[in-house]
Amino acid sequence: MPPHPKDDSYEPASSSDARSPCPVLNSLANHHRLPHDGRNITAPQLRSALGSIGLGADVSALLVWRAFTIHSDDSEFGPHGSIGGLRDATDLNAAGEPVLHLDKVGRPHAIEHDVSVTRQDRALGDPIPLDPALYEQFLGSTPRGGFGVPELGRYRKVRYAESLKSNPSLKFGRREHYIACGELAVLRCLFGEGAGKGIPKSYLQALFGEERLPLEEGWRPRRWVKAFLPEAAAVILGISRYAWPF
Repeated sequence: MPPHPKDDSYEPASSSDARSPCPVLNSLANHHRLPHDGRNITAPQLRSALGSIGLGADVSALLVWRAFTIHSDDSEFGPHGSIGGLRDATDLNAAGEPVLHLDKVGRPHAIEHDVSVTRQDRALGDPIPLDPALYEQFLGSTPRGGFGVPELGRYRKVRYAESLKSNPSLKFGRREHYIACGELAVLRCLFGEGAGKGIPKSYLQALFGEERLPLEEGWRPRRWVKAFLPEAAAVILGISRYAWPF
C-alpha cells in the first residue's frame, strides 16, 4: 500500500484534526501525505512525506530523529532553547510502533519558539494557529515578488525587534535563532524558484494561508536533485547573516 494517495487531493483540516504550528506539516496532512487527522504518524510515513516534497534523505532523517525523540521537561531541555523531542513514551500505535501527533509539535520546551514569522509568542497568545496580522505583515514585508535569503533574514530580524519590545517574557537565544533560520531555510530550499527569484509570494499564500502545497500555482517538488544537508546548512547561515540580532 502506498504511503499516501497519488492524486494529491486537498482536504482542509476539520476542527477535530490535530495540527501543528508548521504550515508544511499541516499541508502534508491536508494532502493526505500524512494521516489527515494528524495523529499516529509513524517515522517511515514522516520520512516519505518529507521526501515527497524534495527534502534530502539526510535532512529528513535528522528531522525525524529529533521529532521521535522522547520529550523532556528537565533543566537541559527547558524553556531557554530546547531542541527536546516531541513524543511521549506512551505515544504508540496498536502495533506498538512509536508515533507522532501533530499537535505535539507545538508543545512548550521543545522546538516551538518565540519570534515566529506568522505565530504569536507563547506569552502573548496561542502560538499554534496562524496569526492573521502577522501573516499579512510577512507577505507585505518585501516589495519584490519573491522571498530570497536576504528578505527572509531581514524579516526575521524585524520580528525579533518586535518581540523584544512587546514580550517581556521573550525566550529567544542563539539556539532558537538557528532553529528559526532553519525553518525558513527549508522553505527556501523546497519552494524557492531559483537563486535570483526566491519563494514566490503565491506559494507562501498557499502554504501559510491555506496550508496547501502550491501545486495550483505551478510548484513542483525537486525530484532529481533534492535538498540535502550541505545546501540547507549554507542557506541557514545565509539567512542567519541577515537575521542576526545579538
